[in-house]
Amino acid sequence: MAAYMIFTHKVTDADTLNNDYLPKAVESLGPYAPEICVVDENVEIFEGDSDDTRTVVLKFKDRDEAKRWYSSPEYQAIVNLRLDSVTGARGVLCDSFEG
Repeated sequence: MAAYMIFTHKVTDADTLNNDYLPKAVESLGPYAPEICVVDENVEIFEGDSDDTRTVVLKFKDRDEAKRWYSSPEYQAIVNLRLDSVTGARGVLCDSFEG
C-alpha cells in the first residue's frame, strides 16, 4: 500500500534550505523513487493554528520504503540542514486510502 511522508514547517533560512539542503535531499531520494507530490511555499492555513510556510508531500510505494529513505545514511547526513533552517518541523507517515 502506498505511503505518504508529509512535512510541514516555517522556513527561517530559505537560502540554506533551497540551495544546500534541497538538491542533496532530491538526490538522496533517487534509489527510493518516490513521487514528489507537493512542495508548496504558499500554504494557506484554513483550520487550526500554525505559522507553517512550507508543505512537502512524498509518495512512496509503502511505509517500509519511506522509512528506508528517511533513515538512510545519505539522508541522515543532511537532515540537519533542513531542521536548522526551519521552525515547527513536523513529519508524519501515513498510508494511502484504500476505500
